[in-house]
Amino acid sequence: MKCNDARTFMSQIAGMSVTIQVQQSDVNFLSTNGYVSVMQKGDYDQAAAEVANLAQMNDALQNEMVEERIARAALAKDEKKTHSILFHLEGRDEKETEVARVETERGAVAREDADIVEKDSRIKELIQKKSAIDRMVPYDGLYLSLTGLGVLTLNDLNVRNYRVSDSDFSDFIEERMDTLGELHSIAERGSYQVSNLRTRILEADFSQLWNVSIGLAKLRADQSQINQRFLLALGILHHFDSTLDNKMMAAEIITSLSASPSQSSIDNSDLQNLTKTLQNLDHDLRHHAKVPKQISTGVAALVMFGRRYDGTYPTDRFLEFSRMTRSYESAAILSVMNDPTNQLPGKFQAFRSMLGLWGYQTSEDTELASAFLAISDLEPDDVRWKMSIIVTALKNYLEYPLVAAAILTSIPTLEANETLDLMEKAYSSLWSFATGLERSELVSLSVRMIHGIKNEIVEKLDPTAKITRTPVQFTHAPSGLFFGYYAPLIIVHSSYYSTFSGIGGFHPAHVHGAGGGFGG
Repeated sequence: MKCNDARTFMSQIAGMSVTIQVQQSDVNFLSTNGYVSVMQKGDYDQAAAEVANLAQMNDALQNEMVEERIARAALAKDEKKTHSILFHLEGRDEKETEVARVETERGAVAREDADIVEKDSRIKELIQKKSAIDRMVPYDGLYLSLTGLGVLTLNDLNVRNYRVSDSDFSDFIEERMDTLGELHSIAERGSYQVSNLRTRILEADFSQLWNVSIGLAKLRADQSQINQRFLLALGILHHFDSTLDNKMMAAEIITSLSASPSQSSIDNSDLQNLTKTLQNLDHDLRHHAKVPKQISTGVAALVMFGRRYDGTYPTDRFLEFSRMTRSYESAAILSVMNDPTNQLPGKFQAFRSMLGLWGYQTSEDTELASAFLAISDLEPDDVRWKMSIIVTALKNYLEYPLVAAAILTSIPTLEANETLDLMEKAYSSLWSFATGLERSELVSLSVRMIHGIKNEIVEKLDPTAKITRTPVQFTHAPSGLFFGYYAPLIIVHSSYYSTFSGIGGFHPAHVHGAGGGFGG
């Protein structure tokens, strides 16, 4: 069964009118796997007959409940009478008769209560049955309706039909379950990291811990060893002068540089050398590029991240880009990209101009958004419509959505609706683990989760291309053409102001939230 056939068939079931004919084996597949509920005509007719008198049954129950309340009130009155002083003055026979009558009333009320409970349970059962058969549509001697899973799957088919319409439905389901499984796994590993870090990094708040934990959870190596390496790296960086956010970002980058899934164990003997390199870069950037000490460690880590094959670091490119932008983090992101034809400065300027034409004043956010877009495979003409859709959607959750929107837009093989749908799935995977975070923070973490997704690798960047069966890869790298390791990071925090950036205002390494409410 092809995806387009499944989508059409399921859409018609939801629309209560099935006009297409599919093979019985396809109906069996949809039913067996829980997407469609199937009822034989005889069972449907019997269920319809059972619920036909539901209204009358409910009226009768309401009347019985009224009678029960009257009987209970009478019982309470008679019970009170048996405890009065006058009752004790009555004769023995009168008292025995009164007590017997009260016991009879008590038994009648108890039986009526039990009858009401039984009838109420039966009516609730019939209501559920009526709800089920009301959604059913006749088809080839059967009655069909979509299950909850079927509704969710149909939504996914609608979002991605342009890409998967000619693919086998079973392949689509397999890929969908892999994606959901990977998102859940990242969230679960992130929760493990948070539980281990929160007692070790007492000065970090919950959102900072979750942000770095998502980054660590995306590293494909033993999570306990990842945790140990990160804490060792952060401990070594303790004496650096930068803020905690920047130290944590640097420690995460150092952790990632040796986190290979092919290793049975992680060798931490390189930490001292990496830290020495970072210290030297930190010193050079502070003295030659005038990077403020409060952010120099994070910027230096990004530059270290772009180590060239000859062992050198792109400090020359950083100096070049720092003359183009006063956002040091943006300059660092641009500097680590392999750009032999020197097209990156022009792309960066083009994206800045695009955002300026949209009415955005130059800020850390516009600079960082332009940098993330510039290192993608896309040009301004490729992203205008897609990014405008994503920005509009994120405004409902983030007061400053530009950076997050740029990161989502930079995923080249997903259209806007697909990207937002994937972010929603990431959000759904996270919320049960990251309890206590505001909605804006969860949205920001969701962006971090899917940053660098290579879930659908196509031979050409053709949005109508058929999906290629590849393992789901939620790594940090937006393109293997640019990074040998992982892409630069975004830090989640809902209300962090920086006085140390080159432009001022909000720190660009944060995806800014609106305190959980709606932003403008």
